[in-house]
Amino acid sequence: MFQLPVDNEISLVLAEERYASVVLDLVLRNQRRLARWEPWAEQPQTLDGTRAVIRSALEDFVRGRQISTIIALDHGQLLIGRCGLRINPYAGTGDVGYWIDSEYEGRGIVTRSARALVSSAFAELGVSRVELRTSIDNRRSRAVAERLGFRLDGTLPGALRFAARSDDVALYTVTAADWRRD
Repeated sequence: MFQLPVDNEISLVLAEERYASVVLDLVLRNQRRLARWEPWAEQPQTLDGTRAVIRSALEDFVRGRQISTIIALDHGQLLIGRCGLRINPYAGTGDVGYWIDSEYEGRGIVTRSARALVSSAFAELGVSRVELRTSIDNRRSRAVAERLGFRLDGTLPGALRFAARSDDVALYTVTAADWRRD
């Protein structure tokens, strides 16, 4: 099992099918909040659907195209959110994303988790640039990007499409060279 220790409190555990019911419960508990920022969360959530997403992510992990982890506390026993990196191995780039149970917001857990995953991508996977995309209105997510030292490169008009609207996207990036200076 892949597990990335973040610090004494947090570890990132590879998303596996055995965690599907816990992940589904987390999504359902946070669905209204997540659906404001994530188009996938607008859709009905099921156990079969969650298993399929995890299976697909595991296939991408084997191919070197994704690291999909679950944010865990208590030495991997308490699962509280997701942190992942989609990888383009041909371009040597990645795209980081995350969400957390509302009960654990505001504790720096997402920032520490994303920092560990991005550091690992630069150090161990040879990724040269990581992007972070979020709705321009998602202040919490933008604050994570800024705390991590990502640079705002621009706005992508209407790039986040929901059922009844589109949000402009703030595009943040950091290069391996800039990450090392932080």
